[in-house]
Amino acid sequence: MGLVRFPVKSMLGEERERLVVDGRGVAGDRLWALRHEDGKLGSGKNSRRFRHTPGMLEYSAVYEDGGPVVTTPDGETLRPGDPRVPELFGAGVALAREDGVSHQDAGAVSLVGTASLRAFGELLGDSEPVDVRRLRKNIVLGTDEPWIEEDWVGREIAFDGGLRLRVTKRIERCVMTTQAQRGLPADNRVLKTLTATRGMCIGVYADVVTPGTLALGERVSVE
Repeated sequence: MGLVRFPVKSMLGEERERLVVDGRGVAGDRLWALRHEDGKLGSGKNSRRFRHTPGMLEYSAVYEDGGPVVTTPDGETLRPGDPRVPELFGAGVALAREDGVSHQDAGAVSLVGTASLRAFGELLGDSEPVDVRRLRKNIVLGTDEPWIEEDWVGREIAFDGGLRLRVTKRIERCVMTTQAQRGLPADNRVLKTLTATRGMCIGVYADVVTPGTLALGERVSVE
């Protein structure tokens, strides 16, 4: 099992030994974003909600003292209100906290199985599983059967610690899966292969049925 949260949307996140999960999703996940003057959020793509903001995947974010701390490619650190943020990302851009309109895409929690990562690596022609960092999932579950998590749509996942999630839909991926990030080169095969073989989807979204704390190594059952 792997656990990750992303304090700032479209930046690299932090691996965790446990996650607190509330009704919104993973506590603190994508709670902050780069917000442009027109209200659009910084992202690796353009859409009605997002503005392509180059280089975001070269930055990482963690929480310290209740707020996000962003590390630049040069190793400097930024916090909300830092005047260097608009200098780096454009005039009027600020690190902004979610304020009524969710920063999340289409689900509270995202997850994928290890067997699916291995199977997708094979589809790419690689000898190793696809690097899950490209997929930006909150939870990686140990699985034996590729794509089995897609069969869980409409079912609940129960964890030892009391957390319960209801799987809602497959996750359709976008161009961000192909982009270079710290430690990974650009790879245009990813989205092309997903489109050709998996309807652009890998992993699933889940809503929170019973909030709780999820720790590495917990046993899982699907009901």
